[in-house]
Amino acid sequence: MAADLHLCPCCAAHLRVDSRLHTMRCNNCEAELVFINEGGVRGLAFVPPYNGVIPYSHPAQRHGHFDGRAFLDFRRELVMLDARRRQRTWSRLFFGSAVLLATVFVAGMASVDQLVHGPKENVEAAASVFLTAVATLPIFAYVSLYFQGRARLVRENAERWRTDNAI
Repeated sequence: MAADLHLCPCCAAHLRVDSRLHTMRCNNCEAELVFINEGGVRGLAFVPPYNGVIPYSHPAQRHGHFDGRAFLDFRRELVMLDARRRQRTWSRLFFGSAVLLATVFVAGMASVDQLVHGPKENVEAAASVFLTAVATLPIFAYVSLYFQGRARLVRENAERWRTDNAI
């Protein structure tokens, strides 16, 4: 059993890797690693973590041959698809909360106009709409900015797994 010395790309721990081993976990940081041997370069690459259900078989396992690069690209694509889905969800929530924010703002402005120029019979209704708008506008603004920040965070986290940034 021939074991080569390699460094973990995450924590730089020294690892003895058996020549028959293709995927592994680092003993030190528990990072999932794959052995890549292409273009005269041999080494370990970090496999991006994926929280969803990972298919049992993948394109890297064909006819008893394991291709580390195909496995890495396959996992990166899974991570990117999940990130795109989550970014769409957060963006939709941001858009919905921004529409709600604009609606509350327009209702507040309409109630101010009703207070200033409207008949005196509707003063209480206009005042209650205005006070409700003033009380809820900061909440809706915070929620919409939170959703927008989450969408940006998902997009920025997914940027590091793009295939053009690959090893």
